[in-house]
Amino acid sequence: MDLPTHATFGFAIGLLFFGQPVAAFLVFIGAMSPDLDRDWFVNFTASPEEQRHRALFHNVFFMGLAFLASPFLAIGIFLHMLQDSFTTTKDRGCEWFYPLSRKVKRGLYDEDKQPQKPDPKEHVYFYQEDPTDDQTGKPAVPWRRVYGPALNSQVLDRMFLFGSIIAIGVLLTRIAVTDWSLLSNFAKIVPHLLLLFSVAILLGAGAKLGGENQSTLRRITKISLAVVGLALAIAWVVWYWTEVLANLESIASNWVPIVSGGLLIALASWAIVKWHERKYKNEAVV
Repeated sequence: MDLPTHATFGFAIGLLFFGQPVAAFLVFIGAMSPDLDRDWFVNFTASPEEQRHRALFHNVFFMGLAFLASPFLAIGIFLHMLQDSFTTTKDRGCEWFYPLSRKVKRGLYDEDKQPQKPDPKEHVYFYQEDPTDDQTGKPAVPWRRVYGPALNSQVLDRMFLFGSIIAIGVLLTRIAVTDWSLLSNFAKIVPHLLLLFSVAILLGAGAKLGGENQSTLRRITKISLAVVGLALAIAWVVWYWTEVLANLESIASNWVPIVSGGLLIALASWAIVKWHERKYKNEAVV
């Protein structure tokens, strides 16, 4: 999914379910933030041994970290991951349980894309090898990602994008007609502009300054922009600290259902893998 699609979908869902511009704006920011894990800052190659895009910030642990600051940010991250999981292996999918998912080491094919014999010590295998191998000439490694049902050729992306734009227009019109006071709440998004600018600077630097050819000036520019982006994020935390603290107090007072839910999800994931191991006897393909 493209970044504009993630952003508009997040904002539309925020308006639809919460009806508050501030909440929708935070969902909007959260829906863009997972793509900060693009391999631009440390200059990874296109097919590294441990490729981290769609992994490092596309996982439940990053979502949980964001939840500590604001549940609306976490919802945006969840929506981003959900959309990316609709995509197929060609579109790269999403790695929900990184880094735990990296425990699954082997694919059904070797780096030359030839079938390899099962290892009696391994019970879970990946089916798809890294598709960027054909473009880079470098050894492929197994993907550890959740994939969707079909190659969408950006049709699904465009449907999400334009559907979200229409939904935003309808919802804002309804707000303007039924309750003008809600529109005044847009002024309350001012503190969150710091976080938006932080994410925008880091994403923009990644888009414009990525690539393998890195001059000294290019590296200095990337580092400078990274410092500015991180400084803005810290400034947002300081400005928004009262709300963050209130959110943490709410979590602390209701920690039992939150922790129980997390443990149940982990248990269910473990049980699914064990069931597949039993079903396939020798190995399960994920």
